[in-house]
Amino acid sequence: MRYRTACIVVLLLTISSTSSAQFPWQKPLKRDPAEIKRILGSIEKREPSRDLNIVWVWGIDKFHEKDTHEYAWVMDRYVNALLPRVPRVTVVPSMYFPKKELWEKADLVVFYFWSREQWDYDLIDAYQKRGGGLIFIHMALMQGSGEELSKRIGLAWDTRRGATKWGVLTTPVTLTDAALKSPIFKGFPAKFDLAEEFYWHLRGDPAGVTTLMTSPAGPAIANKPLDGPPRIEDLDGKKWPVMWTKEVGRGRVFVTGAGHNYFTFNDPYFRIILLRAMAWTMKESFDPFKPLVTLHLER
Repeated sequence: MRYRTACIVVLLLTISSTSSAQFPWQKPLKRDPAEIKRILGSIEKREPSRDLNIVWVWGIDKFHEKDTHEYAWVMDRYVNALLPRVPRVTVVPSMYFPKKELWEKADLVVFYFWSREQWDYDLIDAYQKRGGGLIFIHMALMQGSGEELSKRIGLAWDTRRGATKWGVLTTPVTLTDAALKSPIFKGFPAKFDLAEEFYWHLRGDPAGVTTLMTSPAGPAIANKPLDGPPRIEDLDGKKWPVMWTKEVGRGRVFVTGAGHNYFTFNDPYFRIILLRAMAWTMKESFDPFKPLVTLHLER
């Protein structure tokens, strides 16, 4: 069953929302097709080794203007246009926290929305214990106080006053030594541009995760600066985690603080990272997902 009708309704709600828009000077990045081809490599396996069930968790955003936090649009793109093209892959959307029956069947659960619900962490614990994969994107990091979520994914938004801050993801971003050895970033340059927003001062222990990408922080608050990227002298010089992995029980977790701008999900670099992370969390080859990297790159 397709969910385009629901998506249209939600997209209309998103367009009519009235809060902070993306930075007007942040634009989609042009990637070299030859470089994309080099990073992707050849396709040796045309399908996964088993049937895979993916659950994509989404919701309605009423607090950001069009072109940011496009939960419905991103869900529609990946659930209806991209992931069903992979043989042996079934993908279903879940509006808000998945019900028990979805957790029981899932090999991977992707969270991309801002949740104000009370989550059933027992379901997540049982899922991770049996080896289920988790991916958290951008504001999905905000759930409750962050204390319980950070136990499952490593780091999470800290709602205590004055804790977690957000702002421009300064570029270029930097890959860690662990990233350069990880299948998720195989072939990537050690530094590259990414037009995004991210968070710092998250709740949890950075030593408990494998940090893959870092960035210094600049001026806080998402609607500043309006006239351009922060200057070198505005940066704090620290190495804040932007993307990381964690293993809990038999399960694998990938988290990205990037995912604010809609065009990020059409960026071939981000597509490679996200699709490789999906394959990694499910302990499968990335090969069958490679054709999705350059499909439907338009709005």
